[in-house]
Amino acid sequence: MGTQWIIEGTIDPRWPINTRGNVGEVFPEVVTPLSYKLGVLSGEKAWREAYRTLGLLKSNDFSSSDPVIIGLYGGYVYLNLSYLRMMGVRAPGSSAEAIDVSFFGEGNPPKYVPKKGDKSFFSSLKILKVVLNALNADELPDIVTESFEIASEYEKKRPSLDAPDKELIDFLHTFPDAFFPAFRNHMLSSALAAVVSGTLADASAAAGEPGLVTHLVGASGDVHSAQYSNDLYRIAKFVKEMPVVDAEFDLGVEGLLERLEGKPEAEKFFDLFQDFIDAHGHRGPNDWEISSRNWENTPELALMALDRMRIAEHDLSPSLRLEDNEQKRLAAAEKVRPHLGLLDRIQFDKALKAAPFWAQAREATRDRAVRVNLPAKQVYRELVRRAAERGGNPDPVRVALLDPFEELPDYLESPENYVSVIQERGILFDRFSEITPPFFISSQEEVLTLEELEKIKESVDAIQPSKTGDVLVGNAGSSGIARGRARIVMDPADALNLEPGDVLVAPLTDPAWTPLFLPAAAVVVNVGALMSHAIIVSRELGIPCVVAVEGATEKIPEGAMVEVDGTAGTVTLLSISES
Repeated sequence: MGTQWIIEGTIDPRWPINTRGNVGEVFPEVVTPLSYKLGVLSGEKAWREAYRTLGLLKSNDFSSSDPVIIGLYGGYVYLNLSYLRMMGVRAPGSSAEAIDVSFFGEGNPPKYVPKKGDKSFFSSLKILKVVLNALNADELPDIVTESFEIASEYEKKRPSLDAPDKELIDFLHTFPDAFFPAFRNHMLSSALAAVVSGTLADASAAAGEPGLVTHLVGASGDVHSAQYSNDLYRIAKFVKEMPVVDAEFDLGVEGLLERLEGKPEAEKFFDLFQDFIDAHGHRGPNDWEISSRNWENTPELALMALDRMRIAEHDLSPSLRLEDNEQKRLAAAEKVRPHLGLLDRIQFDKALKAAPFWAQAREATRDRAVRVNLPAKQVYRELVRRAAERGGNPDPVRVALLDPFEELPDYLESPENYVSVIQERGILFDRFSEITPPFFISSQEEVLTLEELEKIKESVDAIQPSKTGDVLVGNAGSSGIARGRARIVMDPADALNLEPGDVLVAPLTDPAWTPLFLPAAAVVVNVGALMSHAIIVSRELGIPCVVAVEGATEKIPEGAMVEVDGTAGTVTLLSISES
């Protein structure tokens, strides 16, 4: 038998199709035992509870409590496409295909094949009631306020970081209880946002112009994921007016805060930046992973984005780009309506009105679910620091390879006993991290060993760059057309090549990437679908976006001049350049 990851799931034969679609944005990296035991297992329970509330979940859907909706195969998190399609199958007026478009639009997923037990009259009745309420939304749902309260209460319960080890580890072990209700609310809002946006997508398809959905959804206003960019941009404008601070940025973001420390001219900057960290410091790359970086513990991530904004010579304010947004939205609606029957037209108009509220709710509840991670991350990093002083490993990711319940407490007392364990698992972690897992898995036999995955990686590495004139096709994301130099950015902390007006080409995007969108002319992402983070934020910032461009970061040469059509979902290579 080949090499497996520390924790492996089991494919449920009733729900066999699993995908990296959508979840690849929020869990892009190999998952540690720390986050699996504390977060993923709790997340599975929360997801089931959300679907029970919606009426989607039937009592006989799952044979055990083992994770099915959130699977872990080959070290990576997968979502169960077979089961998540039931939202479309059991929701009246929706379809499995509509759920695919909303969440899993890329990768040419296997077609839905109906099975006995998929449909449920009683589920459909309950879902209908919930969906009708969602379509009548004229304000943010109550679960948004509830999620803010959950996150706030958990932060208040965090012990002082100078508390004894046992008090800190006990608090860390309470994370699943706090995460459960926050993640449940996120799943509720995500499901309803998918149904509402799916109604608009279906209507656009019925009109023969699927790309119109990018205009229909439009910018929602006040989306949390876009606030990060707007808040940083306000700081960037201040930096441009502070010669001392601006000059230090010219020297690079590494060590920037230390160089500015104690300079009277930098006091205003420190106040502004600290306000940003207080409000948004919980976000970062791979931010569902408890051991990962965020803007609080690794401020260089935010400083890099700020640096890219400050060098822009033109106003980056999204309001200027969104001036005709409402006009486009209304024009698209007028194109679609004549193609719909009376009942579909009524549902369409309701979805058009409700979509902004559910888009906001989805991002707000997601933000608060991640905020629950903040006190857990703070406590965890303090424990790692203490153990490192006793001879342990200083890397939070490496220590997270230990079981948080069975091994971490003992490690804190005797770090020397786990040196070889962490080293061996670290080597395995690095090997899995070097590969891109299969996009779909449909059976236990398809769960590949590490050796088989490494062979696949060799073929991926052999992808040939595109040539002038080639048109890469993905999914329409955020409307508009833009031209610019393609800049391949694989890590948001390493974006020095991204200049204002360039096209950001990334493997995936999560909130840590959001501030980099603002100076960009357009965004192109390897993966994504209608409800993807990249699309929602691009719409809010008024820039074209194309997602699900398979292999974009390998096929598009660095510095190539490209044209991005966010309505058609295409990226055209205009010329190849070494610059």
